[in-house]
Amino acid sequence: MAVTKIIKIKASVESCIDYATNSLKTNNGELVKCIGCELGSAKYSFLTALSNNDYHKSHKDSELVKAYHIIQSFSNDDKITPKEANAIGLEMMERMFGGKYIFICATHTDKGHIHNHIIVSSVESARTGKMINDDLSLLHKLRRTSDQLCREHGLNVIEKPKGRGKSYKEWFEDTNNPKGSKKQQLRDLIDSQIKLSSDFDDFLNHMMEAGAKIETRTSHKYGQVTKYKLPEASENDHWNRGYRLGSGYSNQMITKRIERRIKFEADREALKKERAEANKARRDSMSKAEKAIDRTQLKISSIVDTSKMEITSENYKKIMWYNKQNAMLAERIKGEIKKKYGVSYTEIKSKISKFTAENKRIAQEIRDYKEPIQELRKLIENCQIYIDTFKINERYEASKDPERYYENHDIALNAFAAAEDYLSRKGFDTSFLRDKEKSEKFMTSLRNRLEAAEDTVLTAEEEINKNEKAIAELRKAQKNLDKFHKKNRDEI
Repeated sequence: MAVTKIIKIKASVESCIDYATNSLKTNNGELVKCIGCELGSAKYSFLTALSNNDYHKSHKDSELVKAYHIIQSFSNDDKITPKEANAIGLEMMERMFGGKYIFICATHTDKGHIHNHIIVSSVESARTGKMINDDLSLLHKLRRTSDQLCREHGLNVIEKPKGRGKSYKEWFEDTNNPKGSKKQQLRDLIDSQIKLSSDFDDFLNHMMEAGAKIETRTSHKYGQVTKYKLPEASENDHWNRGYRLGSGYSNQMITKRIERRIKFEADREALKKERAEANKARRDSMSKAEKAIDRTQLKISSIVDTSKMEITSENYKKIMWYNKQNAMLAERIKGEIKKKYGVSYTEIKSKISKFTAENKRIAQEIRDYKEPIQELRKLIENCQIYIDTFKINERYEASKDPERYYENHDIALNAFAAAEDYLSRKGFDTSFLRDKEKSEKFMTSLRNRLEAAEDTVLTAEEEINKNEKAIAELRKAQKNLDKFHKKNRDEI
């Protein structure tokens, strides 16, 4: 189980980076990974990305979201190694942002549990100035991505959290008790009684009839508050206030839920009556020939299982009508999949397998592209840092007071040293990067290569999405046709 939270960094990004990458917390730096930058040039890369954004240029420094600090904590119940946790953090960021934002993922092992500290720039690393879309969907996407990765790695996940967050004790009970925790059992009981009630007083009567224990008190903060215990609760069991069970369980919200349910049921009945009257009026206005044609029209969107319907003199004609509609729909579905995918009913499963295999092949191609793209981004970033800072380094080397000069330009000088070291390790000749015309031409060619590679990946991802939609459509068709043909086989 991983718990995630996200913090906006408006103060010093540098201090957050220093905290996250502390060698005492990260096994001497072994559990620190940088994407889109080198650790030595990370601070400079973050600041440079910010300087290319128009919003940041036109607002006060204290108003700016310079980066995001994401914390991903893992439960001790999950037998996860620090390296695996770090890999999950890296993959989470890749799925979230596709490598477009520089980030540092540092796994800490100094506390009682393993957790990731991820510092991600708020602005794209390609110096486009584009920012992360900062709204509630960012947090939701973060949690969904983290949960998906936990499932893939065999870790526990809190499924569909509602209302207030769960304590670890409640989560453990939900996971290990088939009925769920006591709080969840209370929620289920309340939900079932809301469906039977006409107002809040009627709801309380239904709860007591179900055996639940109830107390009502008045609170200065919340007004009237109702407390609940399960029917089998002992005297030592705690009372549970309604509002502490979740956002839909306070007295006011239960009343609103009852009112909404009653209104929904009334509206549904009114609509049903209105449609019946409209259909009757339409039928009454038809001639015999028009009625005959109308009976041949398809009016259902999915196969209706009539095998479990009891045949009586009252519903015999209705069942016969459903059977005819099922046959018409089955023929339409067969025609549509034949026209669109070139397959018959018996070939649907094989076609789904082909689409699935194709997606696996494309996914592997995307994975093969990811590392070269990441290396190309890193090369572009380090070349650009070198171009931006080599003159600062020259002035430092020529300075009469290098110590003071370094104090004033430490971030840029450290970035130059890291970039120079990276390019040297890659066997890269940096001399032409000092020539403005040559360096601009070279950087343009690198960015064109990156754009072409990213377009290839984007096209491949679109193809996967297209195939996934086809698979979903074929599975829906197969489900309907399986239901139709199974009924026929049973009758035979």
